[in-house]
Amino acid sequence: MKKLLSLLLAVLVVCSFSACGGGETNQADLKKVMEEMKSKITNKEMMDLSEDDLLTSYGIKPEDVKQFAAYMDSTGIKGDEIVMVEGKDADSAKKIKEKLDARYKQKETEMKDYLPEEYAMLKKCTVNQKGNYVSMIVSPQYEELNKIYNSAIK
Repeated sequence: MKKLLSLLLAVLVVCSFSACGGGETNQADLKKVMEEMKSKITNKEMMDLSEDDLLTSYGIKPEDVKQFAAYMDSTGIKGDEIVMVEGKDADSAKKIKEKLDARYKQKETEMKDYLPEEYAMLKKCTVNQKGNYVSMIVSPQYEELNKIYNSAIK
């Protein structure tokens, strides 16, 4: 009887620790999240980015990335850019956040004097991190797209 109670107590302890989760996020398929976003985006001059683009455009190294989805304006006259990356671990996510913060600041500098309407739109957008997931969503539809992202990354 004591062994049974000890076993039950051990199971309860393990279950209670796993239920606490410590703010972990769900597993999200970023490609599926992007497909849902694409169905809402009104800018039809967008293009997908490859893993190589992550390194050349953002300085994000492939070894830091578990998965990603990226989509940006192809004309160069709109600020629309969506980048969602899951880092392989907390350190990778931190590096990715730094790279996307730098990209956001670069966009601010580029748009401030040359594209004032796009700059105003950019100022309503942000770079976010939840666990190992990092995103930069820059779009006139930021609120709608960010809701899609947040519902996938809880």
